[in-house]
Formats: sequence, C-alpha cells, structure tokens
Amino acid sequence: MSRYSAYSIQMEEFSVMVLKDMQSDAAAEIIPEVGNNLFRFESGGHPVIVPPVSLHALRDESFAPFKYGTPVLFPPNRVKNGRFSFHGRPYNLPLNEPPANHLHGELCSRQWEVLEYGATEQNGAFVTSRFRYGQHPDLLAYFPHPLSFTLTYRLYEGRLHLQAAIGNEGEDEAPFAFGLHPYFSVPYDTGEEMVLKVPAAAEWPVTGEAFVTGRPAMTQRSRTLPEGVPISDYPQLGCSMLTLEQGGEDPVCRIEMKDRGYAIAYQVDRQFPFVLLFRPDWASAFSLEPYTCVTDAFNVPYEQELTGARGIQAGEELRFSTCLWIESIK
Repeated sequence: MSRYSAYSIQMEEFSVMVLKDMQSDAAAEIIPEVGNNLFRFESGGHPVIVPPVSLHALRDESFAPFKYGTPVLFPPNRVKNGRFSFHGRPYNLPLNEPPANHLHGELCSRQWEVLEYGATEQNGAFVTSRFRYGQHPDLLAYFPHPLSFTLTYRLYEGRLHLQAAIGNEGEDEAPFAFGLHPYFSVPYDTGEEMVLKVPAAAEWPVTGEAFVTGRPAMTQRSRTLPEGVPISDYPQLGCSMLTLEQGGEDPVCRIEMKDRGYAIAYQVDRQFPFVLLFRPDWASAFSLEPYTCVTDAFNVPYEQELTGARGIQAGEELRFSTCLWIESIK
C-alpha cells in the first residue's frame, strides 16, 4: 500500500480534496468551492486546524468563511472605510463588516479551480488550485487588476507545506497585501499547561480591530514571546501585531501542549515579516496569522519599509511558503 494518497470526495454535497500520509497518521482536507479553505488538518492523531461545524455553515453563515479552517486573506484584516489610494489611484472596497470596514477580502469565500492533484512516494500528496481575478468582473469593478493566485498544499513526511505563487497578469502595478488566518486547535477548557512561542522582534500598538496607532517598539510581550508565555492568559478577542525577527532561518512559531507532550509548529518564510495573534471567542482556537504588511497598511502614515505596504508590478510573480507540523516535546 502506498504511503501517500490524494483524492476528491463528496462531503455535504461539496467536492473536498483529501491528502493523506498513512505512515504519519496525517490528513488534510481542503474545500476549493469555499475559498480553497484548508478546513481540517490532523497529524500523529492530534488535531491541528479547527474545522467548521459543517461545510454548509462555512459557506452560508455570516462571516463563517473568516472564522474556521485557514482563510486566505487578500487584503488581510481590515481596511478602514474600505478606502485607500495607491500611486494616486483611489480604491473603494465593499463594506462587508458594517458599518465602516472591509474585512479580509473575498478570496476566502469564492470558488477556486483545482488544477492538479496526485501523490508519489518521492513528493508526497499534493493539490494545486487557482483563483484569477480576471474571471470575476464584479471584483475587477473595484480592484481593476487581474491577479492570479495559485496555491499548492503538499503533505510530506507528516508536514503540510503551502506554496503560493501570486502573479499580476495586468498592465498596471497593483497594491499588494496578503495573509493567512489558520485557526489552531487549543483545548483551553482542560486547564492544561500550554505555552505560546513567537520569535517576535517588536510589537505594534493597535486597536481592538487591529488598526495601527503608532510605531512598533520592544514591549513586555515581544520580549517574552520568544521564550514562551502561557497561551491561556491571552484574552478572548485579544489581538497583537508583531514584527518577526529578521535574518537567519525562516521563523517558527509554536503552541506547546506541555501536558500532552507535543507542539504545533508553524514556519513562515521571510515574505511574511509580520504575524497577528488573535484568540476568537467562538471556537477553542488560537490564530497565528502571517501577513505581508500591517493592517490597513496603505492608510498607515509611515514608510512602506516599516509597514510592508507595497505593489506587485505588471508581469511580476511573488512566491510565499509556510510549513505546518506536529513535534514531540518533553
């Protein structure tokens, strides 16, 4: 029997892509029809990603595409009043978080196209999906740039890799802001010892909606996170914007389940200089959200080298990667 498999199944009338690694007891499930959401991942018998109650709920309930699994964010977090400008061009995004904000973009609720899937002993199990703005006139009406998003999930030796390629198929430079929103499974109600570790270099002052209110600085939180802090102390609906350490290997964040002897490890590449911490009140979860820029970066009055605000040139392709796994701890 092959160690790896990749296949499509019908689940609640949706087509779901399943990746399996039998030797590592690992499985990932992705729903291309609703935002290409990685809505379940388990490894070594441990739950990693918090799934929705049902796939119908993920599609039909208000805000549900933002609240479970791993939403793909473009732009990440909020845009105040849905308005910003880039190179003198004004942009007006839908206010999908009434009354005054645009929240997380629309990629996390739209249908993606599966391009390819398969499994080999050498490369593991994989699926590649794509979303093209050029095929959606309603999106181009307010964001007139035919960007193409291609994501590949690959399960190999118990680790779930994500490789993203984002290209500008248009003729003009486009504003660019990208992120991910994984909801990691954390059993708060058990009273167990759990520790959060993030290689933070500085913390941004932010509002409860994660809007930046000042420049980043070394704080007590950013000073202690690299060594670890009790995750249960983090308040519900609390959020923190952090700049990650620069240089060296790609940073790894960890949620250590001390009593259970394992940790959820999440590595992001250097294309994600920022991470947002967030604890929801609707699920037993904690989010470590890698961002290319701070919230509402194009409206933040600081230099783009600090905020991450940037463009993607015509014909340019940007690449990003993450890796997610379970590791044993003492």
